[in-house]
Amino acid sequence: LEHEAQSDRLRISDAQLTQFIAALPPFQVDGKFSPERYRMVLSGQSMSPEMFEQKLRNDLTLAPLQEPITAGNIVAQSSAQRYLSLLEQKREVAFAAIDPEPFAAKVRIDDAAIKDFYDKNKAALQTPEQAKIEYILLSPDVLASKVSVTPEEVKARYDQNLRQYGAPEERSAAHILITVKPDDSDAAKAAAKKKADEIAAKARANPGDFAKLAKENSQDPGSAAQGGDLGSFTHDAMVKPFADAVFAAKTGDIVGPVLSDFGYHVIKVGAITPAQAKPFDSVKSQIETEMKRAKAQQIFANDAEKFQNLVYEQADSLQGVGKALDVKVTQTPLLTRAQVQQIAQNNPKFVAALFAPESIASKRNTDAIEIGTNALMAGRIIDYKPAAPRPLDEVKDEIRRQLTRREAAALAQKAGAERLAALQAGNGGDREQPALNFSKPVELTRAQTGPGMPPDALVKVFSADPQKLPAYVGSVNERGGFSIYRVSKVIEPAKLDDARLKLASARMGDQIGRELLTAYLAGLKSRADVKINPTALEKKALQP
Repeated sequence: LEHEAQSDRLRISDAQLTQFIAALPPFQVDGKFSPERYRMVLSGQSMSPEMFEQKLRNDLTLAPLQEPITAGNIVAQSSAQRYLSLLEQKREVAFAAIDPEPFAAKVRIDDAAIKDFYDKNKAALQTPEQAKIEYILLSPDVLASKVSVTPEEVKARYDQNLRQYGAPEERSAAHILITVKPDDSDAAKAAAKKKADEIAAKARANPGDFAKLAKENSQDPGSAAQGGDLGSFTHDAMVKPFADAVFAAKTGDIVGPVLSDFGYHVIKVGAITPAQAKPFDSVKSQIETEMKRAKAQQIFANDAEKFQNLVYEQADSLQGVGKALDVKVTQTPLLTRAQVQQIAQNNPKFVAALFAPESIASKRNTDAIEIGTNALMAGRIIDYKPAAPRPLDEVKDEIRRQLTRREAAALAQKAGAERLAALQAGNGGDREQPALNFSKPVELTRAQTGPGMPPDALVKVFSADPQKLPAYVGSVNERGGFSIYRVSKVIEPAKLDDARLKLASARMGDQIGRELLTAYLAGLKSRADVKINPTALEKKALQP
């Protein structure tokens, strides 16, 4: 508030500040300003058990008053039906736009109008402030380009991590699942185990009948129809008991029953694809990049504190910092705040520090500012150009174009309003008026906005009298022109769904209940003889 007041050269009174604080939700209890809550929030405390208890007591106290009013209303079925019918109603609409561009040729902007606009809008027409800066960025990415690793180090890393740089072992299998739920009785679990044992015995006796047994007995809906086939998978793709059993067996083995969270599995192990390491040459560059990044990360961790200290201790230049840490110092041409923010990875803190009044005046280093994860930046202004009004001759053409567009839009909107009035009166209007080319009709609902149909136009379309069709409505469009909408048909919903009708009735009831409660409370307030002393409230609110 003080910042806004200074920008407008105003002062804020204690009464204004109190009113502002009292309106903030964090300082309210039950929608009213609470000095206790104000002091509690400022001290960083959460709601105490006593305050929660009091809030709950207040809610329970008000419930006997609120609930009969909010829940005691009755919504007629015919009203709910009408409400839902209007909500789901569609209207067939075509639209035509009168654009401002054709009117531009009729607009004449004289020098006096341009000068008047210039005098009234100098702040908007001025050149932005600019600064020539030098900056330094410390991050692992910057440091990685200066880190080197030997071929021997890369090969050693590869040899020590063969599994990381290869394809893991895969196995295929089929299974027969007899499901068991955690809450099944002991008898049900025992019966499932017995059935799984019997199936496992049959499968071992005739391994070639495994697919047939799976189709007849498996309770896995995803694989039973395929004879229990699960395809090929790695160890970590399956639940642990199942995967441990499969990867401990040999091709063709019948394993189980194995108990998992899903139940008992009888498993037939299929083909085995051994783990394969990628050739060293195919992953050499990847390993080298990873090692450089890891080394750069370590250097960054070691240099981060040194960087912060150096930009502070050598505050009149960044060259010493760059030399000490072997990091490039970059100088820029004149840049705007927005351009500087792009350099700083869109970090507003760096821009605010660089363009702070003391930074501009002293041309000293900013602090080391964290502009992202593991990224520190410091900068310094070398040259500064404040914002300044652009000469009239420089912006004259720009102003003329802007005024021309504005006047052309006004003419288009006037012509559109006149044509709309003529159509609503039952005639097409003057031949000298712009031609209307209506689009192909489309069906719209009350919630269907889109291109060429802004929300205010949609409201007008559904406000048109359905007894007088075609009906015409219009509004200013997003191009600055005027759009006319022709409503040619009203399409009522064929049948109202009972569930939606019930929901609509409940929604109407809630809304009516809230309105009744608001009206009731307003009536109580109007009859109550209560006087409020604002001065006393202000003093109490500001007490420590």
